[in-house]
Amino acid sequence: MRPQIAILPYRRAFRSPLRTAHGLWTERKGFIVRMEDSGRVGYGEVAPIPGFGTETVEEAGAFLTEWSRNPNVAIPRELPCCAFGLSAALAMDTRKRVPPVAALLPAGADALEVLSQKAAKGFTSFKWKIGVEPLATELALFTELIDQLPDGGSLRLDANGGIDVEELMKWIDAILPHLPKVEYLEQPLPVGQETRMAEVMRTSGVAIALDESLNGGAGDSLLREWKGPLVIKPALMGDMGALAHRLQSVAERVVLSSVFETGVGFANAMALAERLPDIQRAIGFDTCDVFDDDLDLAPETVWKQLAHLT
Repeated sequence: MRPQIAILPYRRAFRSPLRTAHGLWTERKGFIVRMEDSGRVGYGEVAPIPGFGTETVEEAGAFLTEWSRNPNVAIPRELPCCAFGLSAALAMDTRKRVPPVAALLPAGADALEVLSQKAAKGFTSFKWKIGVEPLATELALFTELIDQLPDGGSLRLDANGGIDVEELMKWIDAILPHLPKVEYLEQPLPVGQETRMAEVMRTSGVAIALDESLNGGAGDSLLREWKGPLVIKPALMGDMGALAHRLQSVAERVVLSSVFETGVGFANAMALAERLPDIQRAIGFDTCDVFDDDLDLAPETVWKQLAHLT
């Protein structure tokens, strides 16, 4: 018997616009898929970010409408978010292993207060966006953040590919005296400059993680060849089963990371984590406080909330 399929769109505003090296991000849009088959229910989230090489929200919506009428339609390779969300819903996976979570710090000086608050809640791993303020300002703040880390704490620096080589080398000089308190520097240079980043990592000894680079055409080869951490945003990377297979041999270097999805997407990502028991690093899913809504709850609750609003 054909499964019952329903799809609801969502739109949620950030409590405060998210500041990154590429500007302000004000809202998140996507879709929740619900499937019911023989009394079992599965949920999946489709949450595109075109800037990471995925389909647009409009392209995803058009395909999901077509797919809901004919689930036998193949999912094109250029729709990785649809592939992930639909495969997650079809898996109907309810396992809930949650690895430790890294705290998300805002860009700029506000990070100092938030780090103190998060540390008081027991967080020991922290992620800070860089490439947003002037370099001199961020380097000064970096020193303060390092001094404020709790015992055993570590800092991740995320540039979103927004700095140049000269700035990267200044960051390396600033980081070296503070190893191992800096866990890694994430995607400092834009996509396409992986060779340069690899050389800097090799000569400096500072771990450099790839993020945006893994979502392009070279993503598969980089997963195999890159020596540093691999920041994986599951919702952007295609079919869940195929993704788990691709990550199996590199799971020790994988950092699962959020794309500011709802509780459905979080559950989908944790289902992937369940398939990768060798994951060791804290996951980047400290996103509940950035939205002013109740869509970070269990999948069934998220669905009911959206159905009520429709």
